[in-house]
Amino acid sequence: MSVALTPLLWLALALVVVSQIKILQSTVRAMRGADAASARRSIEWAYAIVPAVALVIALAATVQAARQHGVRQEMEARANQVAPQ
Repeated sequence: MSVALTPLLWLALALVVVSQIKILQSTVRAMRGADAASARRSIEWAYAIVPAVALVIALAATVQAARQHGVRQEMEARANQVAPQ
């Protein structure tokens, strides 16, 4: 059973991907211009990567929940159908 994801979920996924790419680009750009120590660079990368990983986990959980909800609705609809007599 395959349940299609809603366009709103796809839109949210696309916006998150674009946002994360822009965040990473700005991090790279800022580090190029700055004379920062190695420790500071790792902190900058952590501030850029940790939210990206958290969003991937949240979106994966959302997609899984949406699919389970769709499958559950589909099963309930089949169970509520009246068999022909």
